[in-house]
Amino acid sequence: MVVQKGDFIKLSYTGKLDNGTVFDTTDANVAKEYGIYNEKASYGPETIIVGKGFVVQGLDEDLIGKEVGYHGTVTVPPEKGFGLRRIDQFETIPVKKFKEPVRPGVRVNIGGRAGTVESIAGGRARVNFNPPFAGETLQYDYTIDALVEGRDEKIAALLRVYTGKDVDHTVEDGKVVIEVPKDFAFNQRWILTKGAIATQMMELEGINEVVFQETYRKEEKQEAAPAEEAPAAGEEKKE
Repeated sequence: MVVQKGDFIKLSYTGKLDNGTVFDTTDANVAKEYGIYNEKASYGPETIIVGKGFVVQGLDEDLIGKEVGYHGTVTVPPEKGFGLRRIDQFETIPVKKFKEPVRPGVRVNIGGRAGTVESIAGGRARVNFNPPFAGETLQYDYTIDALVEGRDEKIAALLRVYTGKDVDHTVEDGKVVIEVPKDFAFNQRWILTKGAIATQMMELEGINEVVFQETYRKEEKQEAAPAEEAPAAGEEKKE
């Protein structure tokens, strides 16, 4: 089956820089080999929607027209990867403005902007606010593992993509009711994520309403066991 824009697919890939450095992969063994393994990350084929920006543009475009099961390599220029390296994204900032000591190579956050310290001189740090791989030509080795079909399967896949876990939900009469995990309630990123989930779901056939539901249940109190009577003075405890 040929992959088209809007298809849900399971994709395995490894991204490398021109010098062979691996910066991203869905394979745990490759991540360990190149020292980028993250114990908190979930490895294995990643579910994406083709043409929706779930991966860099150059890889996204290369998927279209390929058969399920296809394995190949694509070279992605900077403008279709993480963008060109822009001079206006470099700033010189007094070291005293940083809360923690800084050194070249350290990632910092200034006014909500993430950057990398490139050099320090005269009490001032030169910070690069470009994306980490801006200006780099990328190479992706990838495999299209499977096509995700069926509305319910796509809904479950979307929830896993955006939350990283299996989220309880029901689908009935064109309405999806999602049970929001308790640990998401005060997560600021979740506010934005909800909108993206709802938008993607309502593009599926027959879905015209998405409800996010938070449920709190009263926990039953455990009755305390009766305390054992202490023996009176001079008495021995009976077995």
